[in-house]
Amino acid sequence: MGEYSVEEYVSDIRAIVGAETEIGAITDRIKPLAVRLASDPSWFKEKYRYTDPERGVGLHLLHEEENHDLAVFAIAWAPGRGVEAHNHKTWAVVSGIEGQEHETTYKRLDDGSKPGFADLIATGEETLHPGTAVCCMPEDIHSVVNNGEKVAVSLHTYGRHLNHTGRSTFDVESKTETPLFLKIEE
Repeated sequence: MGEYSVEEYVSDIRAIVGAETEIGAITDRIKPLAVRLASDPSWFKEKYRYTDPERGVGLHLLHEEENHDLAVFAIAWAPGRGVEAHNHKTWAVVSGIEGQEHETTYKRLDDGSKPGFADLIATGEETLHPGTAVCCMPEDIHSVVNNGEKVAVSLHTYGRHLNHTGRSTFDVESKTETPLFLKIEE
């Protein structure tokens, strides 16, 4: 198998999204392509390892459609850093490039009818390594932390750019839900 570029990946995803209507079928078909791209070093740049010293994460936008659909990122995580529980409000496929990231999944116990309130319980854990991928549905909630000793980088593909989905972050201890927006690196 030859080199696989971000442009080819995006083209393949456009074809999948055009042919499928069910989210699970879309993510199932994208998952092996995400692993293929994440495993191909030809497109990867050193700058994708950059993490903001204050936030401990670096979000590097690789592609976004003009209407904000189909966003692809290389996301770097400093050791011991990550993000609290959050949802995406769109489908997602995440594949490991370097290092490892530990994900905890959550189930929402309340019905979401009280603004700013969310009661969550942890339901599972998984560590993502190079060559592996996970899929998230729009209402799935998870947290991510780099539990390794070096910077971790992963490929994140979303059905819609996350700053255009109305997603939230959750504080599991204080049972709160607040809007979440990303700061993208240059």
